[in-house]
Amino acid sequence: MRAVTDRFLQAADGLRLHIASFGGDEGPPLLFIHGSFGHARVWDFVVSYLPPQRRAVAMDLPGHGDSSHAPHEERYAFEHLVEDIRCVVELIGGKPVLAGHSVGSALAMLCGAAFPGLLSGAVLMDIDPRPPDRQPQHLNDVGRSPPRSYPSMALAAAREARIAPAASPAVQSHLALHGYRLTDAGYTQKFDQAFLRSVRTWDARELLPAVTIPALVLRGGDSTVMSDEGYRDLIERLPNVRGETVFGATHQLHLDMPKAVAAAIESFVAGLR
Repeated sequence: MRAVTDRFLQAADGLRLHIASFGGDEGPPLLFIHGSFGHARVWDFVVSYLPPQRRAVAMDLPGHGDSSHAPHEERYAFEHLVEDIRCVVELIGGKPVLAGHSVGSALAMLCGAAFPGLLSGAVLMDIDPRPPDRQPQHLNDVGRSPPRSYPSMALAAAREARIAPAASPAVQSHLALHGYRLTDAGYTQKFDQAFLRSVRTWDARELLPAVTIPALVLRGGDSTVMSDEGYRDLIERLPNVRGETVFGATHQLHLDMPKAVAAAIESFVAGLR
């Protein structure tokens, strides 16, 4: 895998944001944005299959990885997260392509509508523009529970195996290594549960025509999150879009089949020249 350089910056309100730079000097750069429970290092395996010259950066959203937890859950509202992403976009320059997964894809769409002039395109991985009503309530319920702790890193990795069962054991262990920190309670999730309490019922369909930057929609062929109807909404309503299915992959397509995902992303980015 590529060597990683860690960097930190301050958002407009002083919140500390962490970014992982994977090197490369060829643009447009890729800025990867994880989903809920994730962190910047979930992208290591996808990045390892990109051409070595492709510049790649990943960020930890607030409340994830090595970025700071927000002082209150309202700070996790999408409009604030969009401004956090703008800070990173302006730092790295070069009109990046945003590559998001799940909630990260929703944020990439919002960014595409908010500041298209700063971006070259967007890759939207397994996001339904109209999540089922039960999903926000489920996430809010999870958000009320305390962070999970485990007596060993091996048990933490076993928990990651439940989230990404189709991923390799090496990927599952990697997720735990970068997603937990040692505390008095054991190996504890870095993720701030309050992030989930900020999730609300949302419908992005009205936003889609405003996302005029080039977009690639990637869906897992075996995903239980992205519906056929949601996929069609994206393909029919985004003005400048193409779609691909990664067959054999679940919602966690970037972890299940990183080589196929990297190939699709690189083909899209190379075509933006």
